[in-house]
Amino acid sequence: MGDSITEGTIVELPVEPGEYVSEDDVVAVLETDKVSVDIRAPEAGVLVEILGEVDDVVEVGAGLYKLDTDGVNPGGAGVEGAVEEETAPPAVAEPVAAAVVDTTPPPSPTPPSAAPTPKPTPAAASTPSPSAPATSGTRNESRVKMTRMRQRIGARLKEAQNTAAMLTTFQEVDMGNLMELRSQYKDTFIEKHGIKLGFMSAFVKASTAMLMEIPAVNASIDEVTNEIVYK
Repeated sequence: MGDSITEGTIVELPVEPGEYVSEDDVVAVLETDKVSVDIRAPEAGVLVEILGEVDDVVEVGAGLYKLDTDGVNPGGAGVEGAVEEETAPPAVAEPVAAAVVDTTPPPSPTPPSAAPTPKPTPAAASTPSPSAPATSGTRNESRVKMTRMRQRIGARLKEAQNTAAMLTTFQEVDMGNLMELRSQYKDTFIEKHGIKLGFMSAFVKASTAMLMEIPAVNASIDEVTNEIVYK
């Protein structure tokens, strides 16, 4: 796993104790600060015990599982029976009796009955209009566990931000259409609302549209649980 790696975190255990594994089958998956490693079985056998659970931190060289190489594959006994069943000759289908032709002419169709006249419905004005659904003002929140590699990347980025000279980046935006719209409606806006029409409302509208399209921009990191909180 590298000379600088001393430990890893168990992130996946695809095999349960008591199951049979073949040679090179993945028994566990470890994740380190730099790479994800598949731990494979060196020989075929029955997995007796797993010496750890998911999210456990193990050191390099520590035992992860116990394998019984003398174990028997429980699915190997039915191989011969399956082959014999596949190679058995198909049964000969019995001849089907000839269909009897009915020469009786079909009955004359019965004319359809007249459809009943629908009853008049009450006027639409008498139906009460449904009320608008009330908004609770709450937002859905989901949490995603950060991988060990992502935690290390985030720590390095924050360390670089605290120690290196970080410059502010300016993005140029064409404000011509917005300035024209403001000049066209600024007098009407003042007469109706009593305040001037500025650019902040357009910035807020653009920000909300962006958050609706890419909600991950509003995510945060819970340093206690090492989770990404999507709001």
